[in-house]
Amino acid sequence: MSSALPIAAPSQAVAAYDDRPYFARALDHGLKNGIIDSEKLDAMRADGAKGVVQIADFFGTAHLRTDLDEAVKRMVTLASLYLEHKSDGNLNRAARSLQENSFLSHSRGGSQMLKALFAMPTDTTIPDPLDVEDVKEFLRDRSLEDPWTVAEYRARLAERRACQDEIDAALWFADLMLIPREALINESSESVLHACLLTRIAGRMEGSLLSADELKDFLKTFRKSKKKVEISPILLDDAPASLRPLIERHLAVMADKDLPRIRDAKIPFNDLVREYHDRFHPLSMSIEISDFDALVTDEWRKVTQGMTDSDSMNTIFLCLAAGKPPKPAITAAEAKTAVIAIREKGADQKSVQEFILGSAPHQMIDGLISLWEDEFLPEMIEVIILENQDDAPEIVVRILSEHCHIRAVAEKKSPSKTAATKKPPAKKVTPQTAATKKSPSKRAQRKT
Repeated sequence: MSSALPIAAPSQAVAAYDDRPYFARALDHGLKNGIIDSEKLDAMRADGAKGVVQIADFFGTAHLRTDLDEAVKRMVTLASLYLEHKSDGNLNRAARSLQENSFLSHSRGGSQMLKALFAMPTDTTIPDPLDVEDVKEFLRDRSLEDPWTVAEYRARLAERRACQDEIDAALWFADLMLIPREALINESSESVLHACLLTRIAGRMEGSLLSADELKDFLKTFRKSKKKVEISPILLDDAPASLRPLIERHLAVMADKDLPRIRDAKIPFNDLVREYHDRFHPLSMSIEISDFDALVTDEWRKVTQGMTDSDSMNTIFLCLAAGKPPKPAITAAEAKTAVIAIREKGADQKSVQEFILGSAPHQMIDGLISLWEDEFLPEMIEVIILENQDDAPEIVVRILSEHCHIRAVAEKKSPSKTAATKKPPAKKVTPQTAATKKSPSKRAQRKT
């Protein structure tokens, strides 16, 4: 295709776009008032020809007439956005800018404005790195299909800048606490800020967040303290001036809501520990048992007696479902009593779920609910105990002994056709096994 086409296109565009885009109004104002001279107008035409080809190549191809026509419109849109924003709607100032700077610089200025805006977050979640193709699609929309006015651009800029400030404050604090940046992706900046502020309130200024046992110790000590709650004036002395007002607002929220809540004796301490773990510790908690054992409730220790393999948990489930005191190991007589109770009254599923949600270590909850809802409840209780009621309780107990810790079970094999296939040795229920897949419907039921 001849090079004459792209040279002619911007010349026609400059003449055609009279008072519609801001660029055309500024150009017309400058020519009429002697601000823009003819030499500059010729330079703008040549500049426009180069810019049109570059824009057409970026969004499509410079060899198609439609792409070139669209490129003219995109260039004028971008230049208009930049001119009106920088001149604040003052036509004299805009015309002088056209006289003193190249047409391409105004178009590029509009493009840079949109790219910078796109790079800013739309909420306070710490984002993944930008995808180049996403930036291109954003520019495609905003330069032609759905352009923003300057007022719309400024409104979105203000919204995103506020989100960016929140994230910048969270990243500044996270760096002080030596939290790896990759660990912050998709985390709430508010959660990061509050975790860091709580750590400082507890006395540690930098280096790391509170560990699990340190968190529990702080909550216990703070709750017992009779002193008036006072925030140290040096707590934010090292905060950057640009971020300090924002961080002070978050600190005020914690002083008004979190600290009185920690002191409130009406809130069970175990509930408090679990709440603050859920809010503040996804960044620092290890998946090792030793790290989250400090957050285990007294009831959990008392019931499990340190036995957390799957057979022990199944035994506890059996007891709870039968309305009996939970134990990790039972006798055959106790198991028989549990079977009879479930057949007479049905399984108390609510007690099992309440025990898991209210007592189990946070990282084990999903795995335990999966063990209960996906395995023990449907396979043992609903089928072996309830569906096959023709089987004597003694036979059911023998089957259950393959999945629970039941002592003194007769060695004789069960003649029942419903006998469950023997499973491998019981596995330890750990945070790793807590990642067991769950059906969305059951998760939704649990949340409601």
